[in-house]
Amino acid sequence: MKKIVLIIALSAGMFTAKAQEIEQFLAAGKDAGTLMQSYLTPAFEGTIYNLNNGWYRTAKPHRLLGFDITINTSLSTVPSSGKNFTFNNSDYTNIRLKNGTSSELPTAFGGDTNEVLVATRTISNGGVSYDAEYEFNALNGIGGEIGFDQVPMAMVQAGIGLPFKTDVTFRFVPKVGSDSFKTDLFGVGIKHNILQYFPIAKRIPLVDVSVFGGYTRMNAHYFPGENQNIDFQVTSLTAQLLGSVDLKIVNFYVGLGYSGGNAKLDVEGDYEVTYTYDNGIVSGSQTETLDPEDLPHLKYDVSGFKTTAGMSINLAFFKIYGDYTIQEYNSINAGIAFSFR
Repeated sequence: MKKIVLIIALSAGMFTAKAQEIEQFLAAGKDAGTLMQSYLTPAFEGTIYNLNNGWYRTAKPHRLLGFDITINTSLSTVPSSGKNFTFNNSDYTNIRLKNGTSSELPTAFGGDTNEVLVATRTISNGGVSYDAEYEFNALNGIGGEIGFDQVPMAMVQAGIGLPFKTDVTFRFVPKVGSDSFKTDLFGVGIKHNILQYFPIAKRIPLVDVSVFGGYTRMNAHYFPGENQNIDFQVTSLTAQLLGSVDLKIVNFYVGLGYSGGNAKLDVEGDYEVTYTYDNGIVSGSQTETLDPEDLPHLKYDVSGFKTTAGMSINLAFFKIYGDYTIQEYNSINAGIAFSFR
């Protein structure tokens, strides 16, 4: 059986994930989804928050047909509560700890563990039923391997000025990858200046206030083997009130508003697991095809408020910027832009 990417390459190929035999989840049968849900939570939630970052570096829209091209990188920090989850035998039907009844296990962005899990299944052989087992090590996180606890994301986007002091920004990544992994991304954001509707605007020419809304959708498809596929889809939404002070060399900006979205993972295809049995009289092993209804179908939802503060250094048409966002997964965002206003 080929290996499945468990910590997803959700940054359009910028982030290589840890791999492990897919049987180690799927052997759990109906419990596989519960176990995967807990393990992958920070990877999915951090990605949703990342996709809502990097949309702006000022509240000031472009002039008509002014445009910019931006390369942006974002890191969302996994909170300490997202690095482990509690595994209780009583919460599962088909899997248990080999030793003990409860333990703290790492999530995808946690550390290492020595815990061993045992999946059980009743199988039939020659008209006789046996209680069979599949024993495997609980998954380690990648926190210790990669040396940081942030979910990364990188993307390229372009914005253009429209009439009525409005900007539209596009994010787009065509389907890229290899024969075993493909991903694509699309997003659109709209920024509209609202200070123009107040007479005081003429007295404060260096200050801008705008409203902003952004939508991003990313898809990824992984093919572990023949007639096997794992589909990921992440959708993010943000709505914010922006403010900035735009000076010649530097500008300061803030954003306040909503950040949310959802993600889902679907495992489909034909998978086999080899179980062993030994009841003191007979022993052996048997390969079983997993019931398609037992394959995981996961969903994640996040929502909350975010506050962003940042600064941009302006060197003619070349810009360097960075900001920090306070939210459930606090984020650092930085990038460079070529802007022609």
